[in-house]
Parts: sequence; C-alpha cells; structure tokens
Amino acid sequence: MAENGNRAKIRLNHLRQIYYIRNQQTKRLEEFVALDDFSLSIAEGAFIAIVGPSGCGQSTLLDIVAGLARSKGGGTIEIDGRNVAKPALDRGFIMQGYALFPWRNVLRNVEYGLEVKGVSRKKRPEIARKYIDLVELTGFEERYPNELSGGMRQRVAIARALAYDPVVLLMDEPFAAVDAQTRETMQDELLDIQGKANKTVLFVTHSIEEAVLLADRVVVMTPRPGRIRRIVDITLPRPRTNADMRASADYGVLVRRIWELLHDVEPTERGGAATASGGDIADEIDLSAVL
Repeated sequence: MAENGNRAKIRLNHLRQIYYIRNQQTKRLEEFVALDDFSLSIAEGAFIAIVGPSGCGQSTLLDIVAGLARSKGGGTIEIDGRNVAKPALDRGFIMQGYALFPWRNVLRNVEYGLEVKGVSRKKRPEIARKYIDLVELTGFEERYPNELSGGMRQRVAIARALAYDPVVLLMDEPFAAVDAQTRETMQDELLDIQGKANKTVLFVTHSIEEAVLLADRVVVMTPRPGRIRRIVDITLPRPRTNADMRASADYGVLVRRIWELLHDVEPTERGGAATASGGDIADEIDLSAVL
C-alpha cells in the first residue's frame, strides 16, 4: 500500500534494457546497457517526474511502460496488478512531437482514441469537445494542425490522450519543442488539468525546475546505465503556479538539491526549509516505498 492509503497503480520490477551494437573496429556485437535494475512503485493519482543526464534511459523507460518496447534484459511491469506486454488503451502517451494526423481537424484528432476504443460515432464528438474545452481550445475544433501554433498542437495531443480515459498518462518531454513563455503557460495548464483529471502521471524531463514545479516526487537517475540514484519528495503545497514557485524559497531549495544530485556534488547548507515532521523539505524517501 502507498502512503495516505493510495494503492500502487504501477510497479516496475528490476527492469534492465540491453541493446547490442556492432563495434565499427572489431565488427563484433557489444552489449549496451540502457537501464539497469530499475524498480519503482507508483501510487494511484501520483505525478512522478524523472530527471537525469542525457542518454540515461528515460525515454527508453517510457517506451517499455507504454508497451512500445520490450525489456530485453529482464524485469516486469504491472499496471493494476496486470503485466504489461504491449500497447493498450489503459495508457496515454504524449511525446515531444505532437504526433497529430495532419488530415484530421482538431475535433477528429481528439476523437481518434475514442474510435479505437469503440465509442459510438454519436458519442465521440461530445466527449472530444469536453476535453477540447479542458485544454482551452474551444472554437478551434475545425482547425487543422498546420493552422495551429506549437503550444496549441500540444494541447490537442493532451486532449486526445485524456479523452479515451487512460488510467496512466506517460509524457516524454512534452513541452521541449515550444518556446519558453509557451512552456510556462503549458506547465500551468497541465497543473490545472491534473488537478481536475487526477491521472497517474509518469513525466520525463531534463528540466529540474519543471520537475519540481509539476511533480509529487522526482526520481533522479544516474548516467548510463540508467539506475535510480535518489527519489526526492516534493512537499510544496498545491495548487501551484510558475509565478508562486518563483517566489518560493522552498522551491529553490528543492531545485538546488536535485541539481546537486545530478552533478554529484556535496549538499550545500540549507536552512529554513523543513517538512511538517521537522526534517529537510528535500529529504529523500526510501526507494522501496510506493510513490
């Protein structure tokens, strides 16, 4: 069982991902380990961010959880106690690229997952419009992707993923392709959407600030092969916004702590940032706990 009575929604058990790459000099296949002994339990409704150096296997991990890749070195994935072996509608996947169908307008793009799920033609538009409204794109239903800005396209991708009601939302650097101001707006909108939808979210990012802003807990990974170095509990109160976090000393402490973990430097002296139990706000939790 998880903290506060929440049960584990996702269990990743000793995942190891191996690729075999041909050495250009010897012409022999050599083992390339992308992930090694990656174990994690995630509570229902939790927002978990994963940060790490480039090439540490974050995106590989999401591909495995999504069922788009198999863990070739061993390990298992469970969602609601069932093993994951292939893609399914219990998971929504939002990528860096918007992956929208250019021949479909906004409404038809958002309806796509509902079609696959077998929702009737009569019901699909009503459900799709609900999520189009949630991402604040009402009035753009008949627009095509090439008529939208990058931020608007990503909102369509989020609406499409939410519309067919997956139990888990996987997000692979979804705001990496938009400009800084749009990124902040999208972060605030995602916080608002998550407050309403309460999905279990696994979110990959290379931005420490983004991870601390959005997440309940941040998983810090090592360089390749990707392992869990530490898990940092984000005790900042919700609801959150970028504006509030910029003015928060505790937010700065957490960002600094994760930066130190990523760069393998000794923790700096930190004062005044404490949890309700009296410990440091950035104290790490036991890796065996359900997040």
